[in-house]
Amino acid sequence: MNPSTREIWNQHYKKEKSKLSFPDENLVRILSKLPNQNQTKKALDFGAGSGRHSFLLKSFGYEVTALDYSKNSLEIIQDIDPEIQTVYAETYPYLFVNESFDLIVSWGVLHYNSIEDIQAIVQEYHRILKKNGYLTGTIRANTDTHLKVQDGKIGLEDLKNARVKLFSLEELKFILRDFIDLKIGYIERTPIGNLEERICHWIFLAQK
Repeated sequence: MNPSTREIWNQHYKKEKSKLSFPDENLVRILSKLPNQNQTKKALDFGAGSGRHSFLLKSFGYEVTALDYSKNSLEIIQDIDPEIQTVYAETYPYLFVNESFDLIVSWGVLHYNSIEDIQAIVQEYHRILKKNGYLTGTIRANTDTHLKVQDGKIGLEDLKNARVKLFSLEELKFILRDFIDLKIGYIERTPIGNLEERICHWIFLAQK
């Protein structure tokens, strides 16, 4: 994991505006459609940030583990809800046993890594996900212009010089090739006040 990128994110979660409270409505829809199981379900919020999806997962009845490489983000989560287990992890392999989770949420996370790290992280997802478990998330699409990417680094001031990888549809399918029943959608929006820019993500749901 790139140390400079990690520090950029650690500083990001010191800013008040980074403490997002409301979950992505697309994830709410996905969770509402997943099969309802009677037993306790375990979910991993990978790259949990300020915890907005950790709190959502808990409201859906999951026993939640929030993982991030920003200590500041994990402190935010613990301050709000100490019942959510937080795990600080700088890099893989992650200290979870095989088939630990029924669900892994990877929301807006993977693309902030090198392609080598992304492939290794996805392999870890597959290892720690239970048989028939679900992986869902978003990854930045190569149609995005908002991050102002040049030479694999972000030009946007808030995250300037952090590493990023934008994905084509075929690249996304390739990195998720070991999962089954892959479903993919596309999300595009513009920042308020700037109709010329595009914030673009692929959204995916797959099973092991």
